[in-house]
Amino acid sequence: MTLLEQEFLAQVTKNANEAKLVCGWNPEHFLNMLQKRGAVRCVQEQVRRGGVSEGFESLAQKGRLDLSLEAAVTSAKFADLFDDEAVNYCLELLCEQGYFKI
Repeated sequence: MTLLEQEFLAQVTKNANEAKLVCGWNPEHFLNMLQKRGAVRCVQEQVRRGGVSEGFESLAQKGRLDLSLEAAVTSAKFADLFDDEAVNYCLELLCEQGYFKI
């Protein structure tokens, strides 16, 4: 795992633990999956199957999509980890929920 991948996993873990406090969502399964299979690989699989991350709906309902895996994928800090397809897919999901309001 590269240093950037480790930083991404650390950010997603931090966000998931905050989401637990905000939404009451238990991220244990989600975090175990990311650690076991690799966060970047999990994102690639999510995009391939057209799904959303665990907790996405709960975060959307609470107006806290900033804590979602999808928001982390779209962060410029992690741009080198993901291809355009993954970033665009996550942007689309976030936009559908009104995350990027002007």
